[in-house]
Amino acid sequence: MKRMQWKFMVPVLILSLILSACGSDSETKGEGDSGENNGKVNLQIAIEATGDIPSEFQKQIDRFNEENGENITVKIRTFSGGDSYNQALMGQVAGGVAPDIFLLDGGQRTQTFADSGAILPLSELASNHNLDLDNFQDTLMDAFKVDEKLYAIPKDYNTTALFYHKDLLEEAGVQPPKTWEELRSAAKKLTTEDRYGFGINPQINYFLPFVESAGANIITSSGLQNDALKSEEHQEALAYMSSLFNEDQTAASPQMVGAGWDGEMFANKKVAMLYAGSWVTGVLDENSNVGAVPLPSKDEKASMLYTAGWVISQKSENPEAAMKLIKFLSSDEELVKGNKAGLIGLPPTKSAMDKLVKEKEDDPFLDVYSEVVEYGTPFGWLDPKFVDEYNKKMEVLMYKPSKTTPEEVANQLAK
Repeated sequence: MKRMQWKFMVPVLILSLILSACGSDSETKGEGDSGENNGKVNLQIAIEATGDIPSEFQKQIDRFNEENGENITVKIRTFSGGDSYNQALMGQVAGGVAPDIFLLDGGQRTQTFADSGAILPLSELASNHNLDLDNFQDTLMDAFKVDEKLYAIPKDYNTTALFYHKDLLEEAGVQPPKTWEELRSAAKKLTTEDRYGFGINPQINYFLPFVESAGANIITSSGLQNDALKSEEHQEALAYMSSLFNEDQTAASPQMVGAGWDGEMFANKKVAMLYAGSWVTGVLDENSNVGAVPLPSKDEKASMLYTAGWVISQKSENPEAAMKLIKFLSSDEELVKGNKAGLIGLPPTKSAMDKLVKEKEDDPFLDVYSEVVEYGTPFGWLDPKFVDEYNKKMEVLMYKPSKTTPEEVANQLAK
């Protein structure tokens, strides 16, 4: 799932330009589009989607309309790309014509909208509609809390795991690794002239769990932790990854093997093992014999979480009806159907995930995802500027180790 990377900005001087950026994909609310019309509530919900997703989402909304058509009717506003969605939403929120319900990434995106007063806190609304918030994974809920208030209901999530080709590990007599030492040993045994033992895109998007596994919690809901950035544990994680790329030469990134992305190099068996996002399984064919395990740990268990959530506009005239729709979309039945139809990633509730696991008994990955989500860190807590800076320094360490050291990288980032 491609995550949205943008910030909410509403400078008064460029407000008219932002409003004009809504483009042909969006609809401007007109009289009667929101509020009540002959006793019926009209809601608008916005999504960014391409391919078959809009038609599948329409089916989901049709099911809601069939159940609630006498009182509520929902219209979808679809945007064909992340940029158009972002630009339109910025302008519509600034102009007071935002859809009743829309999606935001967890972490800083949600906090920015909450701090600006653009979205409503949802705990009381959820309680009014008997939406069981305890059924959602705590780690996902944490991504949408600002000053202990909940501002979004998780729509879905993706996470990270170590994927491996079972046949390659069997040929080499290697068991799926559980520790850093076992991962390094396995990568050496699995490396041949034609492939690398281990693959990863050397970016904080995937590397942060290694840092946390070493015991350095460099990011929390409160922001970056400077002491943790400078810590020996952070340096140890950087040194460990550098050793796989440089000393052992058993690790590869997509560009090192001529692949467009990590899923491609794994599917083509350019690497025997890959630490990556749960979406990489989408490129595997039916004959792929692939397994997955949680990140091999050093001191702590860790994983990354990518999550988006449903928010309700502060300007919505019908927040109760909006929450009724969110509850419908969060039901076990709709979450399971949504996953099967490709509408969502992984279900954010424990009960829906349990049902999906039962319905997809042959899926080799769901049990792993169910485990790692319990201790994952929301990627959205990280500031995009910090992500860019971290990735640049990490690339130098992985590809040009003579130009920097783990200690230098850690201290420079701490500044």
